[in-house]
Amino acid sequence: MHDAARLRLRELTQGVYDIGDEIAEGIDHVAAAMTDWDVLLVGDCMEELAESVEQGRPEVRQYLAELNGLRQAFVSGVNAGTLSAPTDTWYHPGRTLSFLHPRQKLPDSTAQPVPEPPVVSTATLRMTLRRRNEELTGELAELAEWVVAQTEEAVERQTVLLPQSFARAWRHTRDTVATWNREVVGDHAALVADMQGEAPPEFLAERARVERVLARVRARNRNRRRGSAVG
Repeated sequence: MHDAARLRLRELTQGVYDIGDEIAEGIDHVAAAMTDWDVLLVGDCMEELAESVEQGRPEVRQYLAELNGLRQAFVSGVNAGTLSAPTDTWYHPGRTLSFLHPRQKLPDSTAQPVPEPPVVSTATLRMTLRRRNEELTGELAELAEWVVAQTEEAVERQTVLLPQSFARAWRHTRDTVATWNREVVGDHAALVADMQGEAPPEFLAERARVERVLARVRARNRNRRRGSAVG
């Protein structure tokens, strides 16, 4: 029973980390699609992230409840002298997000007349869009790390309500993408479309590789079934 409980403890711990990693990876995919200026891919990645968060929140709540119950049982067993303390540890790095800190309030635009925007060159506009794109994708990169760090806190120290953290990460990603669509794509859709393809996301190549492997496996299985039928 002791070994079975330890195995279940490890399975639950890994399960929680897997969910956190999946959501963090989904945020990274959104950022990668933004980096490549791919509006349609950003939408697809947002749908995948929404599904991961929707499925992951109740699953992680269940896993953590069972995990905490097992830990309490271990503590009781150790205190009673019937169990030895578990020595397994799991570590995921993370850092504090800048978006969690209050930002300086922007000046009231109604306080003075707004000047007419100057005419800018296409090269200057591209540079401006790239700078803003880097800022927004940088926020998402920090957000992905924050999700991993929150997952570690929930597993190792039980100081985080992880389902709420996942929901917060989703809202921030959604707001960041809305800002991207407004400030980066906005009135520059044609220019953004022209910039698409500058940085093809690596995860698309990985998905294509996996799909090729699965296609070969499916083909071998079909051939085996045919051979068995002929025999």
